[in-house]
Amino acid sequence: MRLSDRVAKVPKSGIREIFDRAESMKDVINLGIGEPDFNAPRFVELSAERAIRSGLGKYTPNAGILELREEISKKLKRENGISADPRSEILVTSGATQAIFVAMGCLLNPGEEILVPTPAFPAYRYCASLAGGKCLGVPSRESEGFSPDIEAMEKACTSKTRVLVINSPANPTGSVLGRKTIEKACELALSKDLILITDEIYEKFLYEGAEHFSAASLEEFRDRIITINGFAKTYGMTGWRLGYAAGPSEIINAMIRFNMYNAVCATSFVQYAGVTALKHSLAFFKSILSRYQKKRKIICEFLDRHGWGFQKPHGAFYVFPKLPENYRTDSLSFSLNLLESKRVATIPGSSFGETGEGHIRISYSLEERELRRALTGVEQFTRDRS
Repeated sequence: MRLSDRVAKVPKSGIREIFDRAESMKDVINLGIGEPDFNAPRFVELSAERAIRSGLGKYTPNAGILELREEISKKLKRENGISADPRSEILVTSGATQAIFVAMGCLLNPGEEILVPTPAFPAYRYCASLAGGKCLGVPSRESEGFSPDIEAMEKACTSKTRVLVINSPANPTGSVLGRKTIEKACELALSKDLILITDEIYEKFLYEGAEHFSAASLEEFRDRIITINGFAKTYGMTGWRLGYAAGPSEIINAMIRFNMYNAVCATSFVQYAGVTALKHSLAFFKSILSRYQKKRKIICEFLDRHGWGFQKPHGAFYVFPKLPENYRTDSLSFSLNLLESKRVATIPGSSFGETGEGHIRISYSLEERELRRALTGVEQFTRDRS
């Protein structure tokens, strides 16, 4: 069977390699999962149930129901300092990843480029590839907490570069970009006539006084910024698939047209649940963040104690350590051998680009007891090979 070149160029990811292998095993502890360890709040679940029982399971406008777009607009203004007209500057999508895919499809012509600090969430690269574009990955400064090297990114720009992507808090590194770094990224986008896509899906997972800053709150740059966010992480709604994009009306209108032939609309009753989520207090998240802070401390102390090189994460729920010096192999082999030997799943750093090689991504988004059991397995695995 003949496939399109675009699809043929998208390889099976290291993430899927690990998960597929883990599915055939029993008693695997998953340190690779990229989703919260809690379910959606009950008030959100009840809202979805009410919407279904009320017959609100029909098509919605391609942009999403207006009530949800209005609540998103209020949320963006209240929490992020972003002004977005709910009628023309917001699109509701089937998850944040779909928003990224649709944006790439609207912004890139064949052969045009996106600029991404690496290591990075692989969807950026492959959404661009599926849109006919290509990714220019620029290594971040690991010694500075994986801060993007803006000067190197500027030098990497070509006449075909159209999009700059930043992600804060970041997957896979847990880095949180400060205002000055984000301002420099905005200035680069302006000077090179780029559209800046900023992925803010982990915005509420912040530690040790770290603060989230939204690029689109800078009024002088907002006409070239697309803000991507969603409900998956903060509300434990990963499988519900509800995200959104906010940006200039010309781009959002194009994304709405694109989405008409991609998904038509986000799931109707989930959109109504999203309205309830945004109207409700975030007080429920305080105890969740406290649990994550504790688990973050556990894993950082473990890595410190056993001499793993790593940058302490200040956001999201990942840490991205270097492989132990006594285990010299590629990251995929390390993750596969650890899985086979100790039934502990981790994600190879190579899944996040070439600069991720020599690392693994560990998620601490699981119950504390399971986290401790998994770390015991990692300790035994590395000790056996010392």
